[in-house]
Amino acid sequence: MYNIVLVCEHGASTGMLTAAMKKAAETMGVDATINAYPYTKLDELIDGADIILLGPQVRFKKKGFEEKYADKGVEFLVVDTVAYGTMNGEKVLKQTLEHLQNK
Repeated sequence: MYNIVLVCEHGASTGMLTAAMKKAAETMGVDATINAYPYTKLDELIDGADIILLGPQVRFKKKGFEEKYADKGVEFLVVDTVAYGTMNGEKVLKQTLEHLQNK
């Protein structure tokens, strides 16, 4: 089971993407917990997360997050802008799983 956390500025737009990803996970038979939050909650969410997906609007924070949470061993991945804009949950889920399997 994967614990996938999406973060953006407020958690609203990633909430819509999360719903699309959950539907894709169900269709694909992927066992995953997928939730969205504002990035300000990362301190509470980092433990137990397998990967943190960053909405494109907060991609500039990736380096800082990687430095701050380096000891946690959690991967950070910026969501593809086109997939995010079209709310393509299947594409984002596939990219996420590929990233997790190659780490």
